[in-house]
Amino acid sequence: MSKTKVFYDLQEALGETGCPICRLKVAAVRQHLRGILWESVNDVDVRQDIRQARGFCQQHAWQLVEGGSSLGAVIIVRDVMKAVLKTLDSAALDAPKPSVFGRVLGSLDRRHVAPANADLIAVLAPQSTCPVCVFADHTENDLVDVMVASLTGEPALMDAFCASDGLCLLHLRQAMTRVRDEAIFEGLLNAQKTIWTRLVGQLDEIVRKEDYRFRHEPRGEEVGASLRAIAALSGPRIDTP
Repeated sequence: MSKTKVFYDLQEALGETGCPICRLKVAAVRQHLRGILWESVNDVDVRQDIRQARGFCQQHAWQLVEGGSSLGAVIIVRDVMKAVLKTLDSAALDAPKPSVFGRVLGSLDRRHVAPANADLIAVLAPQSTCPVCVFADHTENDLVDVMVASLTGEPALMDAFCASDGLCLLHLRQAMTRVRDEAIFEGLLNAQKTIWTRLVGQLDEIVRKEDYRFRHEPRGEEVGASLRAIAALSGPRIDTP
């Protein structure tokens, strides 16, 4: 993805609700998963990466079938299950020696297992990171880099940023680590503080209008502020397009 495309994607996402990095990352992951299902499901290297990771992480495994299970998903899951079963075929209990020390250790720590069993358990664990997590991390880093680099200059994102919901807390921290210019750093923080101060004011309005004296007042821009605040602190709901 070119930096120019990322810039315009960010510019468009800043006009939407929520953190633009979160929005574009989720969209990129969905597109990547569709690519695996419909274009790469028979790619030997892709299948090996998924097998090594023992499938996908919990989040991305369920995103794989959020629109319903497909033949591609069945092929991937079957492949990983066969790999796990092949590993289990060699499983045999290696009982700890019935020594006093062994019994005492076992009673103190239920996680203590014999060496052979420990090796088997380790092999059943993911041998590499979820490949979609790797993709998501790379995408996220690219988006944050371009965001920071494009806050000033020509064209710039700062005006669109100031009018937006800003970044979530996670991506604000990431952006702060990349800024090397004091003016950009101050501009980013001041804009984000203004955005969140406005959000806190909307939360205050929700609380105020719960008072019986003000319940008759019509709801305004504070509608949905609690969900926006949760997304700002913790990230978006994954099941939301």
